[in-house]
Amino acid sequence: MLKRTFWTKRTTIIASSVVALIAVVALALVVVMPGLAHAQTYPTENHLTPRFDAVGITPHNAKNAKYAHELLTDPARFNSIPFWSSSFSNGGTTYPYSMVGYNPAYGITSTVQTEIIPVRVVFNNVVFDGLTKVGATANSPLFLNSTYPDGVGRTQYGDAIQRANWWQYASHNNYHVLLSYPAIESTLVVNVPSYHGAIFNTPGGQVVVVDINWWFNVILDNLYGRHTSPNVFPIFLTNNVLLSVGDPNNPNNCCIIGYHDAEFQPGSTTNIDTYAWGSYVSHGVFSVPIQDVNALSHEVAEWLNDPFGTNVVPVWSVPSEPQYGCSNVLEVGDPLVGVTFTASTSYGTYTMQDEVFFPWFARQSPSLSFGGRYTFLGTFSTYSSSAGC
Repeated sequence: MLKRTFWTKRTTIIASSVVALIAVVALALVVVMPGLAHAQTYPTENHLTPRFDAVGITPHNAKNAKYAHELLTDPARFNSIPFWSSSFSNGGTTYPYSMVGYNPAYGITSTVQTEIIPVRVVFNNVVFDGLTKVGATANSPLFLNSTYPDGVGRTQYGDAIQRANWWQYASHNNYHVLLSYPAIESTLVVNVPSYHGAIFNTPGGQVVVVDINWWFNVILDNLYGRHTSPNVFPIFLTNNVLLSVGDPNNPNNCCIIGYHDAEFQPGSTTNIDTYAWGSYVSHGVFSVPIQDVNALSHEVAEWLNDPFGTNVVPVWSVPSEPQYGCSNVLEVGDPLVGVTFTASTSYGTYTMQDEVFFPWFARQSPSLSFGGRYTFLGTFSTYSSSAGC
């Protein structure tokens, strides 16, 4: 079993990055829960203490640069989901990047085979069953078409984000990045030892908090055991399961609700698995509007834009959060956690996350994305800044 060590760094936005064993990065979304009652209670002073979490080795080290370069210069040697690679320059530095699908300029539609792996978590005889959320997730805008505002069109959420992102091409060609309607795989049953978990009562109901160091390896071992083809995108789905960086009984260590990862298959230097874990969250668990498939919308968008975790960009900080800290990763969801909108399918209305566009990271002006925007909703009016870094 792989062993990984997480650590925390204080910041003022809700985000997390997980780095793979071979320096292919796994990225995680972190949220601090509101005050809890009965089982545990968060002190008031901790309500506004988000975390940035990382695992393993330092993100984007020399190995990452090596693989990023090879993904750009020799993509044919890798077997994975369909992806394209390019680069941009800023301040005299060239930044290579890879994204899911095909180059938007070519106007090609790609469809990635997708599967959902339900995870039933049992802790102290209490069951948190991801299988109960499979239907709601599969019939969400992640996989079914929804109509988006301002003329972006009717399509899947991730495709809407990417088409708006690359609107300079998509406005007049057939560029799409679609997920197939997911195959539902056999349920993974995870019995969490008492020393690796804790249950909290929230206004939205009970949640179980699990130590991420233990959890990450359970998920990865199961992925390897399934021998999933590298051209498939598996999603591990849980229900009200949150992760902690450190002792799960300490609420200051909580709460990760999703991550995506890329790993070379055991014994291979060419087959790359990409996958995600996300938790379907009940309304009221968090004080911010993070519920239902919001965490997965964050992770799907980030997987589309940085599937291998190798995309380094100019150092940025969030304009609206001066204490956010500094980052150099192309993670489109991290600067906008809690900025949401609703999208509907015939099965219901869901809470999706706003996402940052490529020109925000590349510091392009004007933005060539939809409507000259820097985010899907137009939340930011200009490109990223490294002020305070």
